[in-house]
Amino acid sequence: MPHSGQPITLSVTALSEKGDGIADWHGRKVFIPDTLPEEEVSVALHGIKPKYAQGELLQVLQPHPQRVPPHCQYAECGGCQLSHLAYAGQLQLKQQQVTAALQRKGIFVPVEPCLGMSEPLAFRNKAVYAVRSENGEPQIGFYRKNSHQVIDIAACPVQHPQTTDIIMAIRQWMKDLNIAGYDEANHTGCLRYVMIRHGFKTDACMVVLVTLTEQLPGEAELLHYLQACGKIDSVIHNVNPERVNRILGAQQRVCDGTDAIEDELHGLTFSISAHSFYQVNPQQTDQLYATALRFAELTGDETVFDIYCGIGTISLYLAQEAKKVIGIEVVAQAIEDARNNARRNHLDNTEFYTGKAEEVVPALYTQGARANVVVVDPPRKGCDLAVLNTMAAMKPERIVYVSCDPDSLARDLVVLQQAGYSIRKVQPVDMFPHSMHVETVVQLTRN
Repeated sequence: MPHSGQPITLSVTALSEKGDGIADWHGRKVFIPDTLPEEEVSVALHGIKPKYAQGELLQVLQPHPQRVPPHCQYAECGGCQLSHLAYAGQLQLKQQQVTAALQRKGIFVPVEPCLGMSEPLAFRNKAVYAVRSENGEPQIGFYRKNSHQVIDIAACPVQHPQTTDIIMAIRQWMKDLNIAGYDEANHTGCLRYVMIRHGFKTDACMVVLVTLTEQLPGEAELLHYLQACGKIDSVIHNVNPERVNRILGAQQRVCDGTDAIEDELHGLTFSISAHSFYQVNPQQTDQLYATALRFAELTGDETVFDIYCGIGTISLYLAQEAKKVIGIEVVAQAIEDARNNARRNHLDNTEFYTGKAEEVVPALYTQGARANVVVVDPPRKGCDLAVLNTMAAMKPERIVYVSCDPDSLARDLVVLQQAGYSIRKVQPVDMFPHSMHVETVVQLTRN
C-alpha cells in the first residue's frame, strides 16, 4: 500500500458538496481539489484516515472533455470550485445535482435545464475582504479554503470591476499611513474587513471599513485615496470589537455620503444598507424571482403568504400582481427594510410580521388568516415541520418553494406530497456561477 506523499493514479467518479473530486482507494474516499468526474489523475495522498484521505493533485492524466483553464489565479481561495469546468458543464452539473437529490427521496419528476448567465463574470454586487498584516505589508483578500489564512488578492474576476480599484486604494492607504491589519490570534490591530456593495442598475457604490478600534485613523486621507476610484456614494466606518467571526459590529457611522444605496429589480427600487440582506447576483436574482412569480400564476385576486421573506424582495414582486401579500421573517431589521421598501414602491397591499416562521405562521392561521398561494424561501436547513403542516392546512391552490439546498428541498417536498400536493415544475437557477451552489424553484399544486 502506498505511503503518504507517494504518487498514485486514481479515477475520479463524483464531486463532493465542496466541489472536490471523489475517488476510491482501498475502500476510502479520497477528496481531490480541482478535479472532475471521469478524470484520471495522479495524486499524492495525505491525511489518511480509516474511511477517507485527502489528495493533492499532481497531474491530470485524462482530462474531462469540458475541462478549461481557470479564470482566476487564486484557485486556493475556494470561492470558485468549478472554474476549471466549462460553464455549460457547470449548468449541466447543477441540473444533475437537483435531479439526484430528488431521486434519493423517491421523487422522479423532470428537472428543467439550469438557467444560467450569458457572461458569468463580474456579477457579484457585494464583496467582503478580510484584512491582515504580514511583515508590515497589508494583506487584503479572501480566506484560503478551510482556514483563516488570508490570500492577498489583486483582482477577483467575479466582483464588480470597481472593486479592484477600491481595494488597491485601501491597500496603498494602509501602506502609506502604516495602518495595521487585524491580528486574529492576538485580537489586535486596526482594520478587520472591507465590504463593498454595488447597485448594478443605479451604479451606486458603498464602501464599509470594519475596524477593531473605535477610531478610524487617517480617515481624511482615506477619503482622498478613494476619490481616484470613481463615484462612491457611501463610505461607512463600522466598529466590531468582539472576538467573533461575524463581520459587522453594531456601531457604525457615515464618513462620507449616505447611509444606504439604492438598486432596482423588476421595476422596483430597494434601499441597501451595510446590514441589509440582498442577493449578490442581481441579473440572476431577477431570473429567480421572475420564475417564482410565474409559478405563482397570480390573477390579482389572491392573498399570498411569503414565508422567510427577508427584506421583502419577493414580496414586492408578488404584490404587483396579487391582492395582498403577507411576509414573515425572523430578523427584525429585515422586516423594517421590507416595510420601508414597500412604502418606497407605493405597494400598500403588504403586511410584514417579525418572528420565527414556525411560530408566526401557525398563529396567523389560528387567527383566521388564509392564503391562496404560498411562497416559501427558507434557509439551507429547509422548512420547520410546523411551517409545512400549516401551509398544507391552509390548502392554498399553489405553493412555490424557492430553495438554496437540493437535499432539504427534497425532504420537504416529500412532506408536501404526503399532504396532498403534486410537483408540477422544477427549475434550477444558477445564482453563483463557478460554485457548487444551486437555487431551485418548484411549483406545487393541490390535488
